[in-house]
Amino acid sequence: MNFLYLLPPIVSALLIAAHFLRSGNSGLLLLSLIVPFILFIRRVWAIRVFQGLLIIGGLVWSTTGVQMIQLRQVSGESWTRLAVIMGTVALFTVGSALIFETKRLRSLFQGSTTKSMPSLAAFALTALILTIVQLKVHPPMILLERFLPNGGWLEIFILSIYAGFISEKMQDAGQSALWRHRIWAVFSIVFFAQLIIGVLGIDKFLMTGKLHLPIPALIVAGPIFRGGSYFMPILFIATVAIVGPAWCSHLCYVGAWDDIASRRRKKPAKMPSWRQPERIAILALVIGTAILLRATGVSAFAAGIAALSFGLIGVGIMIFWSHSAGVMTHCVTFCPIGPLANWLGKISPFRIKISNSTCTDCTICHVACRYDALNDINIAKRRPGISCTLCGDCISPCRNGSMQYYLPGLSGNHARTLFIVLVVSLHAVFMGVARM
Repeated sequence: MNFLYLLPPIVSALLIAAHFLRSGNSGLLLLSLIVPFILFIRRVWAIRVFQGLLIIGGLVWSTTGVQMIQLRQVSGESWTRLAVIMGTVALFTVGSALIFETKRLRSLFQGSTTKSMPSLAAFALTALILTIVQLKVHPPMILLERFLPNGGWLEIFILSIYAGFISEKMQDAGQSALWRHRIWAVFSIVFFAQLIIGVLGIDKFLMTGKLHLPIPALIVAGPIFRGGSYFMPILFIATVAIVGPAWCSHLCYVGAWDDIASRRRKKPAKMPSWRQPERIAILALVIGTAILLRATGVSAFAAGIAALSFGLIGVGIMIFWSHSAGVMTHCVTFCPIGPLANWLGKISPFRIKISNSTCTDCTICHVACRYDALNDINIAKRRPGISCTLCGDCISPCRNGSMQYYLPGLSGNHARTLFIVLVVSLHAVFMGVARM
């Protein structure tokens, strides 16, 4: 019986698929065929997405109908029957969205509209950003668009659904850290898989068809040496302005390796006092070296060898030091992007706060933190250290609820919800457009 209720929206999706098949639009054809499968998610937010797409489908039928009627009017042909047919199909498509409001179907899907808002927001924000990329960036930056005409719309839909799904999972404070580690690792795998495929000869998997080394330090050193190409610095600054230093805990394609290496040890070791001055010195060294190489006219090949050597040293630090210390030593002592993210991240209003009234100095948050931002001194000061990346891993273990996200004007839970929506949406967008 439930299937009979679901039949109208499914038929509506198939009808719009037939329309795109007739017009030869392969990308939107596949999208229309895939849409009904979100019913298997069985969440209210997924149904709201389906309803929204059905309404868009009704608009497509209406627009197409008007265009066809105008053509018939110009040629002097009868158009009344056409208007009735197209109008009926448009009304049927929009009307099928209302079926989800029946009690029988509402009982099939979990959650309330209020609880679904973060997932809906993540879906919408991801879709909006990627739609702008799809419409404004040429040559195409979204991968499927390079292989299939209008395939970018299919990828946008998939990534937006992914953002909604991950946002829901990370709303559960007890599961948030686990899912952060998972999606961060997935992002790194996707990023480097595209790089490897591009290097092996399918250059559509590279951003421009030209290879650049995937070393975070080149975000700042590359433009200095080349004297141009500021896309990555602009993207980096824009990102940290929105979600602060979370670039280093959600969006860095190399940081996921350090995260995995550091979790081989259950409790992080004490870091040396020279850690902070060293990372500043390395940042200065990287910038100074880039300026010197440019000034002396060193070839791009020789500069690339220097950059590769720097990157391999960082990998060695992950393997040997992060593994034994239980701290992301590459990120907090060696990577020059780390201090930039921490400093520039102050532009963002998001913070992690420690409640002075409820904190008992149990130091369990220290065990959860792999960025050396919650050592004994930081906890005593009731303020995470400068190396905090807003990862949020410390929030769930805190038995007293003393660790919370902070945003002026919002409660801790609402600040955390908003932060997750923003950072998950950026993560999904990066999955779609980040490549060398």
